[in-house]
Amino acid sequence: MSNPEKPFGWRKRIGILSPTVIETASYDFHRLAPDGVSMCAITSNVEHWNKENFKESVLDPLIAHAKYLASRDVDFIMHCGMPVVTTRGKGFEEEIVKIITDATGIPASTSIRSAILALRHLGVKNVALLSPYPQELHQSAIKFLKDSGFNVVADHTEDVVFKRLQDVTPAHIAAAGQRLLKSAPSADGIYIPCNQWSAADAAPIIERECGVPVVTGSHADHWEAFRVLSINDRIEGHGRLMASLSTASLGNGARAS
Repeated sequence: MSNPEKPFGWRKRIGILSPTVIETASYDFHRLAPDGVSMCAITSNVEHWNKENFKESVLDPLIAHAKYLASRDVDFIMHCGMPVVTTRGKGFEEEIVKIITDATGIPASTSIRSAILALRHLGVKNVALLSPYPQELHQSAIKFLKDSGFNVVADHTEDVVFKRLQDVTPAHIAAAGQRLLKSAPSADGIYIPCNQWSAADAAPIIERECGVPVVTGSHADHWEAFRVLSINDRIEGHGRLMASLSTASLGNGARAS
């Protein structure tokens, strides 16, 4: 709920560098964000799953886009789009953060970096990966997770057409996640990247049915921004990761790196 006596985003403004349209990500954010926390987002208009398209649309204008968000007085910059980073290998996530912070002086993260921190925070070591990506990008995610110290004990991609991500229902994602976890009893968590499909709504269903933590792309992005900005409000009904932001939950569990 907004406060009529205070400006929009009076508490914190989170800048989003989105690789494509801001649709499901906006829906997820505004259900999660406490009063006074706003999103200030721009898009790079990526057209399809393609490494070269990522470079032209997202990486080449990165500094200009980051500086533009800085000019809007944001407090944090989140670089979204996991494959943009994973297709360039481990270490590129920190390179992106350095480019943004050097250009703006504002703390930043990337989707895969935030997810890695979230998985560690929840104590996940043996991870199942469910993605919407074509095989090349899906495999880059597997390699990136392994290079980051995780055991990928099961994986599956739904291989969704880029401009049809929003059409995949939470029930479909939840069912795919449950099947994947059933095939991998050693998994102690599942990672579902991409904030362009409705994985955030699927997360509580999977956690309830399977009993293991779920890290989605959308939740990880918002969790990391909130965490860095000390937004520790109680957020319930959206899975273990978001619930862990409250000081009471943090007192009972692992803290993020």
